[in-house]
This record gives sequence, C-alpha cells and structure tokens, in this order.
Amino acid sequence: MSEFLSFAIGTTLGGMVGVACMCLLQINRLSSREEEVDEEKKRAGAFPTDRGRS
Repeated sequence: MSEFLSFAIGTTLGGMVGVACMCLLQINRLSSREEEVDEEKKRAGAFPTDRGRS
C-alpha cells in the first residue's frame, strides 16, 4: 500500500511539474513572438512600399 501511495504521489507531482514547465515555455515563446511582431510593425513604417498601387 505504501508503494502505491508513493507511486501515486510521485506521478501527481511529476505531472504538475511537467505541466508547469510546459506553461512557462509556452509563455516564453509567446512573449518572444510579440516582440518580433512589434519589431516588424516598427520596420514597416521605415520603408515606404507601393502596395496597392498598380
């Protein structure tokens, strides 16, 4: 019974740690993506383009 309890607690804690790590990595990826989008918007105004003109 004690081995099963240890297994259950270890599996639960391991799952929680795994989910927390995945969330942190996803948040990091999204924040770096937002920085790239902001940089692209800043660069878009620096060079005039003739889009829409034919």
